[in-house]
Amino acid sequence: MKKFSVKEKAYAKVNLTLDVKKKRPDGYHELEGIMQSVSLADEVEARPGEGIKVVFDSPVPENNTCRRAAELFLAGSGLGAEISVRKRIPSEAGLGGASADAAAALRALNKIYAGTPLERTEDELLSIGLKIGADVPFCLTGGCAVARGVGEILTPVGGMSLDLLIVRGSRGVSTGRLFASLGVGEKDESRLPEGTLQNALAAIEKKDARALGACVSNALTPAACLIAPEIGEYAARMKALGALGASMTGSGAAVFGIFPDAESAKKAYDGFADCEFRAACKTKSGIWS
Repeated sequence: MKKFSVKEKAYAKVNLTLDVKKKRPDGYHELEGIMQSVSLADEVEARPGEGIKVVFDSPVPENNTCRRAAELFLAGSGLGAEISVRKRIPSEAGLGGASADAAAALRALNKIYAGTPLERTEDELLSIGLKIGADVPFCLTGGCAVARGVGEILTPVGGMSLDLLIVRGSRGVSTGRLFASLGVGEKDESRLPEGTLQNALAAIEKKDARALGACVSNALTPAACLIAPEIGEYAARMKALGALGASMTGSGAAVFGIFPDAESAKKAYDGFADCEFRAACKTKSGIWS
């Protein structure tokens, strides 16, 4: 096989809304909310190789999601891959960086081995992705979707163009530590105000950024603020600097704000010079659309 490489963007995601419904018998938590991919992205490049070699331009554990993606995709084939990743999405931020990297690696490998017995359908890639992590199926498809279950049950919805600012301080939030601290029981109940999801979906359907800004919320925020109190301060600062709404994404510690336009987002960017990470970006339509 000719040794050529394929480059893929690994797009981050934000949770426009995120509710924690209950704790499942398997120890995971039942979630419900709206996920939206954004233009902030890592860059993943893959090529055929001997064995599996994964290289990042920043420190990442040896047992990472890209390696797992390659192992599952190539299992039993005797073939290998070389994968390199340029990181732009911060870790422990709730932006889905590791999941996005795995999804991009799967897309790249599928293009490399197109026309061979290794080529997978979209459904087969989604099945592989779920074995890596609950957010990987969404990162494979991108766009905007209602996510349920542990995040893997997706209902695509028509998204809308939004200008965002994303920031994160010097402290990340460990997903495992955060969920372990929740104390959520087995009763199926919402922890966000009644109608939050429905109101957000209605705002998206009407392309009403102001109405959507009033809906963005995350049931994990109180617990995350006990670990990184600056999360609440960043959200308040976003609003003071002109955001139509602001919220933590995922399990934190990144905070995003929805702004009326790109100019407003870039102006607010200057107000977060104390943050370790900051990026003005836009929402992203579906990767396979």
